Amino acid sequence: MYKLKYRNATPHLSALHKQAILSITLLVSLLISNVSMASDENSEVALAAFDFAIAETLNAIGYPPKFLAGLEDYETYARQDGIIPLATNLGYRHLPNLELLASLPPQHILISPPAHVSLIPKLREIADVQEYLLYNFSDNHDEQNHWNVLEDLTRMLGNLVNDPDASEYYIEQTNSHFDDLKRQLNHIDKPLLIVRLMDERHARVHGNGSVEGMVLNRLGLQNAWQEELGQWGFKTVSAASVFDINAKLIFLDSPYGPEGGQRQLISDGQWRHWPSIQQNNYAILPLDFWSWGGLPAAQRFADSLVKQLIESDINGHSSRSSQITGE
Repeated sequence: MYKLKYRNATPHLSALHKQAILSITLLVSLLISNVSMASDENSEVALAAFDFAIAETLNAIGYPPKFLAGLEDYETYARQDGIIPLATNLGYRHLPNLELLASLPPQHILISPPAHVSLIPKLREIADVQEYLLYNFSDNHDEQNHWNVLEDLTRMLGNLVNDPDASEYYIEQTNSHFDDLKRQLNHIDKPLLIVRLMDERHARVHGNGSVEGMVLNRLGLQNAWQEELGQWGFKTVSAASVFDINAKLIFLDSPYGPEGGQRQLISDGQWRHWPSIQQNNYAILPLDFWSWGGLPAAQRFADSLVKQLIESDINGHSSRSSQITGE
């Protein structure tokens, strides 16, 4: 009797067991499906960037673009190999490889007008096109607006990749870093002239509408160049236009010449007669940022600038002390 009951119970328990397993399996499948759907909703958005300010900002908030037009050009200009290591190079930034892009189409193509505007019809055949106006506003003398534009860009990109918290965190960290840099420079009240020597007679000065001009403003430093600038935040001028400017000179190394090219130009020809150079009132910064970049470029320039200013101030103070003590 016991055995029969046991045998009869065994199939009954087995059926319940199978039913329980089936129910659990269905529940697990449903959970996995829901997780998969949530993962798909929050997965990284495939993006193609045709502007480096956009690309480096995406990279900074943790969502590097899948494609980048002009990748090698940006690496050369900023002297940074592997600047966005996971991006596929689309070739020349003004003539990107659209066939390659179309072979693995992204979800969005991101451009900064007026560049690539003529390509918009073709680009829209590949993917959605998003436009971000970042530069070409140097006639606006409210330089703080430039910083706000780049903050807005960072927020818009955070929304685009469905991670606004990442962009807000990066903006907060960047502002905190700049506030700290500014405190280190609270004793500097002399104007600076940001310049790149082009040849023995011409120089490029930077101001409003460029990363360099924006950073000076954000750090509370005075830009010695108060004249007109071109639409991209710089102007090429003759030596005679700057020789009378009394300021600390900040030279930017050329991205296209050999390293040390600025120092060679400084020692040659008429540049060596520049009063600020004769007074040794200058510094040369290595170029490791894109002059029309986003907040990451601004931070790289600011770090180099502040380091040079502090070192120059220390060296200058030591030199003056030696002269006073007669050492």
